[in-house]
Amino acid sequence: MPKVVRKDVQTNREIAINYEVIGNGVEVLVFHHGNGNCVHDWHTLEYVSLLKNNYKLILIDSRGYGQSSKPYDPMEYSLKSRAEDTISVLDHEKVEKAHCLGASIGAAMCFILARFHPDRFKSYIFATPYFALFKNEIKKALAIGIEEYVSELENLLGNKISNEDVRSTFLANDAKSVLAANSSEWFNYLDFVQYVKTPTLIYVGAKETTVKNLQDLSMKLEESSGHQSHFHVFSDADHAKIYWSGDLVVPVIRKFIDSISNHSICGL
Repeated sequence: MPKVVRKDVQTNREIAINYEVIGNGVEVLVFHHGNGNCVHDWHTLEYVSLLKNNYKLILIDSRGYGQSSKPYDPMEYSLKSRAEDTISVLDHEKVEKAHCLGASIGAAMCFILARFHPDRFKSYIFATPYFALFKNEIKKALAIGIEEYVSELENLLGNKISNEDVRSTFLANDAKSVLAANSSEWFNYLDFVQYVKTPTLIYVGAKETTVKNLQDLSMKLEESSGHQSHFHVFSDADHAKIYWSGDLVVPVIRKFIDSISNHSICGL
């Protein structure tokens, strides 16, 4: 898989961002994974197989995860640096505009990119979004080691991570870099609503405690942006099921992107 290597102007250090490009569609969809995941999981969870024939997919390993650089200093995870990582990939692939999909904490990248590079994105997809970094319980576990981290995650989930491939991804993380990424500069997502100026999609499982807050967010995004904000609730589903079931959510993703593409063709 290719990597973009650049000098980070925020830290004056070299950073390498790993990514993968699949598909030949006209519309480009950039993926940002959740806290502990990586590029490979989009394959495991069937997003790639179900979308690659319709769109050009750009899968990115966030700094600190997968095969990207793994700084141990929280200062190297500034919001602007995170945004520039994605833009460096788009520039390298000569992509002027794309759709942005972020899952779980990856959805925060939709807001971060809207803040620093709103001209580069046609839409934002907030996939079962979660806008907070890891809490102290998980950060304490990370300070001990990766197995303690996964154990604490499973304790909070109430059961073992059922998908063994995804569980392996979590265990393959570098505990120090994940801890640094979760100890960095951060933001209140409601303060960033003002930066979103394109159509949005938010989808969530009915069993998640965030449903009402996300419905309110959808309304705020629509009011602020002047564009429609689509909101979809999957019945009888929790956070893990929605994130880890590409076959379930891809039809909703495809319908949303195609609606934007069709409007563009019609000149609307």
